[in-house]
Amino acid sequence: MAGFLKGLFSKKSDKEADVPPQSSPRREVTELSKLSEKYYRMGKEYQLKGDLERARLYLERASTIYSNFDQVYDECESFMYDCDEQVGMLEDEELLYNEILEQVEEKAEELTNRQSYIWGILSFARLQKIFQKLSGCEECGILKETGRVLDVLCHGVEQTTTSEELGYLQDYVNRFYDFDNSEAFVRETNQVSLENGRTLQVFDLNGNSTLTCLHLFLDKCAYILESGFHMADFGEPMELDFIPGTLMIDYYLRNEEGDLHEIAQIQEEVKRIWSDFEFVKEDPDAQAVTERTGRYRELDILNV
Repeated sequence: MAGFLKGLFSKKSDKEADVPPQSSPRREVTELSKLSEKYYRMGKEYQLKGDLERARLYLERASTIYSNFDQVYDECESFMYDCDEQVGMLEDEELLYNEILEQVEEKAEELTNRQSYIWGILSFARLQKIFQKLSGCEECGILKETGRVLDVLCHGVEQTTTSEELGYLQDYVNRFYDFDNSEAFVRETNQVSLENGRTLQVFDLNGNSTLTCLHLFLDKCAYILESGFHMADFGEPMELDFIPGTLMIDYYLRNEEGDLHEIAQIQEEVKRIWSDFEFVKEDPDAQAVTERTGRYRELDILNV
């Protein structure tokens, strides 16, 4: 099973591991180092209580922060080795994400690359409303572009994408990587209040490297569309590890108590994941894909 740590001391994938972490001004480094240690302490406390879901939440946040900024990495040496070890151990625990990821990977083996591409688009579409909610946060404007990106991906299924669309998608993939590695992504104040009284943080998208895996998916989409969607089955296997991220596990762990399996919204999202799998197995035509994607783009998965 592909774990949510993609490298020994980094949350990045092997493909991205050779890219140096982003530098940050000295004042911010001190603040981020303190935040990383705070999350590490919280994760250890939950671990001692036997709450491994929330232990993973905060240990992974700590790891993300010191992995993304080189100076922070240096300042967190006293606890980061233990943090990485604990996060690695949690990959083998019976956690909801681990359970769903394993099933996604098994089912993906039954699909062609074309079908996997569509499965990924459908999953990404359900994040559009969430990205829109967060796009007004400081330095998070890139999240507002999700709709345009989905337009390009869907157009690619219907017919050949234009050079302008391909150029935009490739540029977006590069900027999306920078955002995933930015201080804006980990900033605690980057959150919005929802109608139900809860808060949604940009950092809730961190869970199990969701944004990193989504970046890899979009990167592979760009390569496929450059050759033409009809050539999808001859390309590299699609990156689908981001699909369990649509469960928004971190959001629920912060806002609710109890067993994640019993949360109605999570139950409904699990059903959608497997329903999409059955849908793509039937080789739907472009119109069916576009219509299903359109319904998902209007869906607020946190309130259904």
